[in-house]
Parts: sequence; structure tokens; C-alpha cells
Amino acid sequence: METKMLQAELRDNFGKNVNNRLRASGFIPAVIYSHGTTQTIKITEKALFDLFKGRVSENIIFDLKIPGNDDVMAFVKDYQTDPVSEKITHLDLFRVTKDEKIHTRVPLEFAGIPVGTKSGGNVEIYHHEIQIECFPKDLPEKIVVDISSLDIDKNIHAKDIPFDESIKLVSNPELVIVAVHSPKVVEETPAAEVPA
Repeated sequence: METKMLQAELRDNFGKNVNNRLRASGFIPAVIYSHGTTQTIKITEKALFDLFKGRVSENIIFDLKIPGNDDVMAFVKDYQTDPVSEKITHLDLFRVTKDEKIHTRVPLEFAGIPVGTKSGGNVEIYHHEIQIECFPKDLPEKIVVDISSLDIDKNIHAKDIPFDESIKLVSNPELVIVAVHSPKVVEETPAAEVPA
């Protein structure tokens, strides 16, 4: 897995007004968590956009470069957005090490056209991501789920998704991910008899 890079700077001023000024100047306030310790930083909006291409994801691990500090590996554990502009207003990052497993969510990509749709079945996707545990080097950017063999009234559970040996499923194994339902039958209402 290719490791990406994100530049950041330490910050030592806190509070709502300080954070608002940071955002106005193009920065996003952030916190790095690591086993009970925290470190406050700021990241430019541009650097974050360049890394995630506009869509923040938990499943991208990056080298966090902070001037005057050792580089660390991290991933986005949570983030907040402005309800109006939808801009990211705060980031929670989690520090990881190469020899420590991480618990995170990975997006699912569905491939193929279910065979059941040829008979009029309707595809319904219930979950677009799944929770897994693995070492940082084994974290996939996405997991492809082949749904082409899915027939009417059949579904795929989390446990049915093939994983590499290096990945452990954390989501409920019985979680229904995608299903093909029988076509809905529309009952015709008899036309009212018109008096002669």
C-alpha cells in the first residue's frame, strides 16, 4: 500500500475564537490521539484536499509531517463539517504504528450486474462500508464485492465477502450488505361497474 503524506503545524492557542480565525485563514484545527495522549495541530484546507481529493476517508493512512517533530503515521478517525457550507471544521486523527493493528471502516465497491435483475429483481444496497481490523500495511483503499451471481431473494452478508488472511472482519458477520428482491406485483383494482 502506498503511503501518502500530509503536512501539518503545531498549534498552542485554543478556543472557539482562535479556531474560527484559523479557519478564516485557510487552516483546519485538528487533534492527534495516541493511547491517552493528545497533540493539537493545524492543517491547511489545500493540503487536506490534495490528499483526499475532496472526500475524507478513514481508510487512508498517511505520513504526518510536523516541523520540529518526528514523522508519524496516522489516519482520520472522525471529522466535523459546517452544516451550511459542508466544509470540514475539525479533524480527529489517530496515530498508528506499523506493528499495531488498527480498527477502521473501509468502503465497498460493488461489481457486476446481479443475475436476478434479468428476471425483474430489484437490487438494494444496505451498507457501503464495512469495519475491519488489520495492520496498517494491509489496509485496503476499498473492498470489491462481486454481486453478479446474486439471484432473486438472495443476499450477501458481511461474512460472505472474501478477505485476505491479513484482514479480520469486525462488523457483524450476519450483516446484510446487498440483496436482490422479487419484483413488486401491482394488483389491478377492478374497474367500477357503470350503471346501464
